[in-house]
Amino acid sequence: MLKKYQPERTDLLINADWGLPREDLTAADAKNQSMVLFHSRWVTKAEKKQLQGEFNAYRSIRIIGIILMLFPLAIVINAGAIFRSGILSVLLIVIYALIVFTAGYGLIKYRRPARMMAVLICVSFFVFPFTSLFADDKGAPFLIFTGIIGLNYLLGTTTRKIFSPPGAATTVDTKKRRALILKTIYGFIFGMAIFAGWFFYDISQAKRQAADACRLAKPGMSLEDYLAQFGQKDYIVIRRADNVMIVPKRGMGRNHCMVSHDGRNITAAKTGFTD
Repeated sequence: MLKKYQPERTDLLINADWGLPREDLTAADAKNQSMVLFHSRWVTKAEKKQLQGEFNAYRSIRIIGIILMLFPLAIVINAGAIFRSGILSVLLIVIYALIVFTAGYGLIKYRRPARMMAVLICVSFFVFPFTSLFADDKGAPFLIFTGIIGLNYLLGTTTRKIFSPPGAATTVDTKKRRALILKTIYGFIFGMAIFAGWFFYDISQAKRQAADACRLAKPGMSLEDYLAQFGQKDYIVIRRADNVMIVPKRGMGRNHCMVSHDGRNITAAKTGFTD
């Protein structure tokens, strides 16, 4: 029999003494009674569906909780970059990491406030990719994917029941209100996912344009001949005494090619990214 995650919550079938041992029924008898095997015990098809949903919900809650508890490791790994950002930034990041760890620990203990904390944390994962911490999109897709998966399970019906008081009644009006809230949240997630997809596509296109601009910049090439290749429609050209910055208008102007020159001819070129 599966582990009883919350022995006191017998209103959830998985925490009760469900089903019959495999040896108590032959396969033929079980078939006649419309029973199927679930983790080596005979149950009805309706019980199997409920047990599978509860098992998946409990397992997902624990996985999400463990992932959140491991979040402070990201602070350790990126300690150098974080400490260069200033004392205030460090303090805010450390506080956030402690909140995330607390939410993760609360999830694996099935504490009700932890679920709402975890929901807000998952929503924040849609914001981080647009901050300087993930300025060059490294790790951002994983963060957004984690946020989507986390919200999908944390807002599920079975998960809500696990974190609700035992025997809590749900009226029709409450169900309608919750459905509206869920639709709003899922709509927000969908919109953010589309925006994130467009953002990363736009950044990748800008990165390619900047790389192409640098490939065209050959040492010894006339600077004026080189600049004549870039139209004002797609690029911004910023001229300085000893260098020229070619900035694609895509990607919000964050990618660029820095071309060094001696006043007449190109001497070097390299790509860059502006936080």
